[in-house]
Formats: sequence, C-alpha cells, structure tokens
Amino acid sequence: MNFALKGEVLAFQEIQAESMPVLNLPHPGYLSTRFSAFHPGIDIATGFGMPIHPITEGIVEEIQFGFWGLGNYIVISHPSGLRSTYGHTGRIFVKKDQVVSQNTTLGTVGMSGATSGPHTHLEIDKDGKLIDPTTILPKLDEYPKIISNQAKLSKTLKLEF
Repeated sequence: MNFALKGEVLAFQEIQAESMPVLNLPHPGYLSTRFSAFHPGIDIATGFGMPIHPITEGIVEEIQFGFWGLGNYIVISHPSGLRSTYGHTGRIFVKKDQVVSQNTTLGTVGMSGATSGPHTHLEIDKDGKLIDPTTILPKLDEYPKIISNQAKLSKTLKLEF
C-alpha cells in the first residue's frame, strides 16, 4: 500500500446500486484524517491497544509487518469484490487465509509505521477501485467525544491543604 491514489475512485452512487454487505466500523473512535488524493483511506483515532474488527466478514488475504508507511497491516477480502486494509496495527491475532467474522479481533490499534498517534488507517476498494470509506461506513465523529463530569466532580471534590 502506498500513499498516492492509482486508478479510479468509485463514486458512492456506483457502489450503492449493487448489493453490499452490512458494514461496521473497525472500532470506536473519531475521524482524524480524511480520504484524499494523497491519503487513500481514512484514519480512525482511538486508544492504544483497542481491538480492531473487520468491517464485515471475509478472508485474511495478506499480513505485513513493517517499519515504514502503514507499518503492520492486514488486508481482508470481502464478498461483493470489497477489500479492506487496516494499517498501523500493534499486535496481529489472525493469519493468512483465516475466515473472519465481524466479531473476530484482527489485532490491536498500534503505532507501527509512519504515525504520530494511535489510530487505524482504513482503506477500502471494490474490484481494485478505491472508495472513500466515509461514503459506505456508519458515520464517524470528526472530533473526540468529551464526556465531562466536571459539574458533578466540582460538587463532590474537597480540596485538602
């Protein structure tokens, strides 16, 4: 996998017309980098060590352990000509040719390859043509959710001097 788009990018309308399996996010998180001509996938930021699951059932096509680019990554072949790539993984728990379901843990979110924080780089293609994952996956927040108990805490905390 490289960081320059080659070939065509499918439009959402082209994909929607065909029967698609139900797709899920690989893990909770937020969108930290969008799909572009220089970034052929999306980055889903989350906590280090978060379990990564496939977007839908499939077969492990490729596993690579690397220091550059996507670092450690996993490629899954799915029904309907879909393929998904999960980059920057930490530990990898699957092996080549293994059949996986949406409940299978592929590995964990890591910081392998060229990255500045824990996230999964997710690429999706259909019949060799890249797809912007945000057009076919459930909606992702574009910022971290902040759950604040500050009001509650300020009433219960007592300073000790």
